[in-house]
Amino acid sequence: MKYFDNSATTKISEKSLASYINATEQYFNPSSLYQPSSHTKSIIETIREYFLKFLHADKNSTIIFTGCATEGNNSVLSNCIIRKDKKYIFSAGEHSSIYVPAKKFLEAGFNVIFVPLKENGSIDEEKLLQEIDDNVAFVSIIHVSNETGAINDIETLTKKIKAINPNILVHSDGVQALGKLDINLKHLGVDFYTISAHKINGPKGIGALYIAHPNKFKPFLIGGEQEMSLRAGTENFPAIVAFKTALSDLKIHDYSKHKQAILNELKVDFVLVSQNECVDNIISLCFKNVRGETILHMLEAKGYLIGTGSSCNSKAKFNRVLANIVSNEYLSGAVRISFGSEITIDDCTKLGIELNNAVTEYIKRIK
Repeated sequence: MKYFDNSATTKISEKSLASYINATEQYFNPSSLYQPSSHTKSIIETIREYFLKFLHADKNSTIIFTGCATEGNNSVLSNCIIRKDKKYIFSAGEHSSIYVPAKKFLEAGFNVIFVPLKENGSIDEEKLLQEIDDNVAFVSIIHVSNETGAINDIETLTKKIKAINPNILVHSDGVQALGKLDINLKHLGVDFYTISAHKINGPKGIGALYIAHPNKFKPFLIGGEQEMSLRAGTENFPAIVAFKTALSDLKIHDYSKHKQAILNELKVDFVLVSQNECVDNIISLCFKNVRGETILHMLEAKGYLIGTGSSCNSKAKFNRVLANIVSNEYLSGAVRISFGSEITIDDCTKLGIELNNAVTEYIKRIK
């Protein structure tokens, strides 16, 4: 099987897995008082400093390790959405771990606004800035769309938002940006930033949340003093170590030729959502009058695994993000292809041929 769904998850690398297994030998609770536990705690703090340096974080900021990026995203919303007399702004393209709780806050009577998207899936900057005023308390804008690969210029947007109202707290979900863009948190200027290990060939079950002002952050998980009292729960030491290994082994790849190799083979009617200002490891395609799920299974039978969009929304009747962008006749035919380092250009050419054949065959069946 050739795996083309790396935006959903990635295979853990041999180095990351080896470091995880080795770290399980140090099974001591970092919060205990004996020496082996103190040593474990010291390693975690060293890794925390490595993350802060890698991401070019401010010296007064911190990073806490979470169970996943969803926890980090939920933690930020729980911390920032408090008053019903304030306004809270989100892009319509947020990951479901932001979008779903934001909808629940809206249903509970909070003033929640979703800003529409441009054709590639990035936020409409003009409409975003029209919403910014003295009553806005919080803004969340995904850095790279998990659906289309669209890049939001977080640095520019944050500067413009805070120029209007410097008291606004800004969050960005950086899960799909890590490993695809050079991330400098000082330049981005955000108050919160979320990342995850399993998108960069690390283990599942571990994420990290950047907090610019830890003294103003209230923990989402309570009941313990771990993570500087910002996140209760015994630290997942092996996963933290393996996350650091994956991060230190990270390389940004150029997949533009891989992407073009697939597009060169497509002779059927489709909309390419992933065009300008998108990372090149994600291709979002919408085929006219076909079912993306059927195409997925047809390709699986040929030995290729692709996605139809975010795995968190795989049971939905339609793709929420793409519904903001493409017409109904193309919406049901959405597929998402995402590359990993093991995929060759020849693999992409072969996938493009099989994808074109699958869509062609599907259209013949329904005529």
